Amino acid sequence: MIPGISLQMKKTLSMYALCIGLKVFWATQFQVGEAVDNEEMSKGWTRIRKSLSRGKSVFLLVNHVSRLDGLLMAMVAPMDVTAKCKTLMNITLFRQFLVGRIWELCGHLPVYFKSDEHGKFKVDQEKQAVVSKELREFMETGKILIFCPEGQINKEPRTLQPFRRGSFRLPTELKMDIWAFTTHNAHVTWPKKAAFGGVPTTLNYTLTKIHDGDSASVPEDPNSEEFKATYIKLAASCQKAMQVEVDKFYALESKQDQ
Repeated sequence: MIPGISLQMKKTLSMYALCIGLKVFWATQFQVGEAVDNEEMSKGWTRIRKSLSRGKSVFLLVNHVSRLDGLLMAMVAPMDVTAKCKTLMNITLFRQFLVGRIWELCGHLPVYFKSDEHGKFKVDQEKQAVVSKELREFMETGKILIFCPEGQINKEPRTLQPFRRGSFRLPTELKMDIWAFTTHNAHVTWPKKAAFGGVPTTLNYTLTKIHDGDSASVPEDPNSEEFKATYIKLAASCQKAMQVEVDKFYALESKQDQ
């Protein structure tokens, strides 16, 4: 690594390097088309930049239908935005050959699940507390957390799985803006059981602001029942808003098939 620079700068440079590689790779995937409103996407990224410029952190939700989801966001987002991102990943992904080291160099954070069983989200509280502290310090500086609120790949892409309510505690406390990067057909080009993606299809995705942190009313005591009710309500509200985006994709698909 380059001597004389901070650890965070090293992680940022690693993110830039990863993004360049992913964008080059994506440019070669001619068999995968895109039906995207680029003007609206550009406006969304600009608004996110403005939030970050005034120290406002962003909780960026991604519907989880494929292993492509997070990678796709990095492939299509502006690099200056992606360089300010972290995501939470199953600790097993950090143990994979080569790519595990890449996630570590970029500064992504592990989730220490106690079980790999589908639908089980209990974590090792002691290990996760260390991660939570690092995440909070990062998010207090006006950064982006990319997060799949469903917690696992969805077998039924038409209907979002229940959002993990506890994940909305920190965004509530820090009054983050919440955006949805919603995709369509990612599960087609990279099926859940396939080792690699690349199946010909047309992808669509949108970038939508679904919660304004500045206008949110948040109880002062983060340990109160009122505060808990607030972030539970926020999780439900965000799921409803994101489901609207998913429904739009399938409504358009049905119309095109007629």
